[in-house]
Amino acid sequence: MNQETQGHIFSFLKFGSEKNSRDLYENGTIYFNTIDYFQKLEEQELRGDNYEGTTVINNYHEYENVKYQIKFQDREEPIEIHPTELHVREYMTETLGNLYSLFSIKTPDIFVENYQIDKRVKKFGDYFVMIKDLPRFLENIYSTLTNLKISYKSGVVRYYDKKRVNGEITFFDKSLEYEYQKEFRIFIVNKKNNPFSIKIGSLEEYAELFPIEAIDTFQIKFKNKTAPNNDYKI
Repeated sequence: MNQETQGHIFSFLKFGSEKNSRDLYENGTIYFNTIDYFQKLEEQELRGDNYEGTTVINNYHEYENVKYQIKFQDREEPIEIHPTELHVREYMTETLGNLYSLFSIKTPDIFVENYQIDKRVKKFGDYFVMIKDLPRFLENIYSTLTNLKISYKSGVVRYYDKKRVNGEITFFDKSLEYEYQKEFRIFIVNKKNNPFSIKIGSLEEYAELFPIEAIDTFQIKFKNKTAPNNDYKI
């Protein structure tokens, strides 16, 4: 099943090591890592997110007059506490499933003056693959998963403020601190907690391979601002 995306995506970038980037570019290897992997990454400021697998977040603030009581066996009157802020998170104890993530170049992000990709992405690897024909790329992934009878969902990640959000959290919601990743992800159902990969064939006809330093000179120019096209320069 395909989830509606937000805005119009012009291109995907996939960051990684030179070995993995060439494997994607030349062989079309799509590697789905486990949700558990992303939860436990030590480099939490990058791809790791210990909120992966969260199902509900509720925030309570002083103006909502929240209070709770602490009772002791030998004390008749409970102790009443009025917190100024209370953050409650529900999450799955077992987070099965796999994710494939891509950086999306999309509207309305690219309409800002002097659009640039956040330099923090350079820590994700030494190379990146720019995918130019998105329908072809996604259809190759979706059809391969369908033929393997693997259920999936895909879409642009929505970013939320952990201290303000209230309600249900899905695999397509991430904390605002990761917004610079501009993530599009594919989630697949997997009853086993192990990585999973597929091959969709070479991307060489509709993708480009670059060293990560090319991010420093990345720019987008529109020939016609009322009808933008894929006039990328890198």
